Amino acid sequence: MKRTFIIAIAVLVVVGMAAAQGMELQSAKLYRKQNEWIKALEFFNQALEKDPTMLEAYFERGELYHAVASDSSLSNVAREITGDSEHPQRVLYERMIADFAQAVIEHTPKDAGTIKKLQKKIERMLQERWNYSYFVAVQCDSLYDRAMAAGETDPDPKLLLEKAVDELDLTVKFFPEKWNAYGLRAQILGKLKRYDEATAGWADALKYIEISKLKKEKPEEFEQAVQVIRLNLLQGSYNLNHFRETVGIADQILAADSSDMDALQFKAFAIAQLATDEAIVKEERDSLKSQAIHALRAARASRPDDPTILYYIGQFNLQLADTAAALAAFHEYLTMEERDRDVLFAIGVIYLEGGMFADTVKARDTYAKLVELYPDDAPAWTNYGIALIRLGQMEEGKKAIERGKSLQP
Repeated sequence: MKRTFIIAIAVLVVVGMAAAQGMELQSAKLYRKQNEWIKALEFFNQALEKDPTMLEAYFERGELYHAVASDSSLSNVAREITGDSEHPQRVLYERMIADFAQAVIEHTPKDAGTIKKLQKKIERMLQERWNYSYFVAVQCDSLYDRAMAAGETDPDPKLLLEKAVDELDLTVKFFPEKWNAYGLRAQILGKLKRYDEATAGWADALKYIEISKLKKEKPEEFEQAVQVIRLNLLQGSYNLNHFRETVGIADQILAADSSDMDALQFKAFAIAQLATDEAIVKEERDSLKSQAIHALRAARASRPDDPTILYYIGQFNLQLADTAAALAAFHEYLTMEERDRDVLFAIGVIYLEGGMFADTVKARDTYAKLVELYPDDAPAWTNYGIALIRLGQMEEGKKAIERGKSLQP
């Protein structure tokens, strides 16, 4: 009889403990229904302290974080929960994601059914938030473009872009593998002139779109997006002087399309820059120069009507001290773009100070054309004056130099 009584007491204790744990969770749910957010959070915390494997409690607490973070009228509650955080909403969403991750960890075989139900709810909730934040970012970006087109400056349109970046920061927390959010974020960061971050963003976009391609039955559907991302990454890397990375990206593009003009140009320009790096040993520089010339010729052959390639061929040959080749490229350039200031100026400098290629008459005529086309160009007036003086036209030369000085800022 005594033994039976002891067993009965043990059973009651176990039942009582389970009831106590259930009561914590039930109390949290009740307070949440009554919009007593802080009280509800306290009981969710207590429930999980007693049983860290309670999947439903993690999910319910994650939902509470979501509810508070997504309701602007609860900003005071958000600050009370997160303390001194500068970004309460972001902190709450991060806690929500952490709780949702805990809610789908299987501790016993019995958890499998619960996890399956919770996963659907979690997926739906995260997708809704992702859609909302992405939509807000797109809208902010569009409003910025509209404001810039209209010349509006008050309030500062860049605030719209900052808001868009904040929203996109949230999207990549909700679904880190969705590549399009990284692409839009990189595009907006470029508008903000945060080029390092933009280039890193394009790299992330490329990484995740490649992962998406592997998961889809029709990877060719992604090809256009891949091309756009790679082009932005190519340009970003070059602008940041990451020339080796630029060459690597260009080679990836050219492996798929050997005639891609952008890849050919950027590869050529990047190699040309590397070839002038004095930190590299001479043998490697010579090899790079050869590669650069080959790449520039390939680019020229691919698009013979593009004057930009001729400009870079001229500049590169100047770096190699091949003045004859540089002059030939620049003059051919002028047959397409006869009013180009930079090329005319470069030709003028060669004729003015180019050693065996110096020709003061041609220098004078080149700068005479320049100041006619660009009457406010101070350096052109100065060099025009120098050429005139060297030809004995002292009075005209002095006047030209004075004109140059008066135009200097």
